[in-house]
Amino acid sequence: MFCSKDGTPLDQANLYNRMLQPTLRRAGLRRIRFHDLRHTYASMLINQGENLKYVQSQLGHASITTTVDRYGHLMPDAHGGASERLDATLFGSSPAGLVDTVLTSSPAKKQVRSSVSL
Repeated sequence: MFCSKDGTPLDQANLYNRMLQPTLRRAGLRRIRFHDLRHTYASMLINQGENLKYVQSQLGHASITTTVDRYGHLMPDAHGGASERLDATLFGSSPAGLVDTVLTSSPAKKQVRSSVSL
């Protein structure tokens, strides 16, 4: 992908030892591998909410499955609020509003409201 001044392929160990590590040392950063930069890039894209298909294309993964299998743990709140959004889509109200609609007697509403945390 990149070549030396003579046009020959770069030696990975040479690039790592003569360029990357001294640069990290001058910046006061810990030692890392080149591959760690790839993971950092992918993690930052996911953290800022980029579309996973875009992340897949940036990493060159043939399948979205590879991307999700490798980086899915970085999306812990992917399920957060899903049931509430589905309720709102189906019933046009929040779960709290649904409780009010379903229950008709006032004492029953109070009892259910006190036991349901929404």
